[in-house]
Amino acid sequence: MPGQWGTRIAAAVYIAFCIYVGVQALDFPAGGGTFPLFAEICAVLISGIMIAGTLIPGASEGAERISFRIDYSRAKPLLLCALAIVYVLAIFEIGYFVTTVLFLFSATWLVGIRNLRTVVIAAVILIPAMYAFFVLFLMAPLPKGILF
Repeated sequence: MPGQWGTRIAAAVYIAFCIYVGVQALDFPAGGGTFPLFAEICAVLISGIMIAGTLIPGASEGAERISFRIDYSRAKPLLLCALAIVYVLAIFEIGYFVTTVLFLFSATWLVGIRNLRTVVIAAVILIPAMYAFFVLFLMAPLPKGILF
């Protein structure tokens, strides 16, 4: 049971973060906070389940200890998250099309997809589909940036 404090603390911190973001989402105009509130409520429920799971006696007897060894396979999710953050920031400066193509090729290479034909086919399908969804269906203009 003493080894479960890390899970409890992490879940409690995440609940606090969710409550903060949820309060901020209440101020979004025109119902823009509906999805963030839904996501935050789900995250709070999952975190609560995590905390409850640590309180059940014997639930963690077969659990493995956490390894803090860092190698490329363990760093991939963090690198992909950092790449996504750079993508979101760069999309407004560089533009949707150029940034999306760069992100698609970089992300697929990062996760280990090296088949260029597969990536090109995905790009040919994904980029126009996203354009159609945002511009034609949602009528939300995509960031033009400095290039397109």
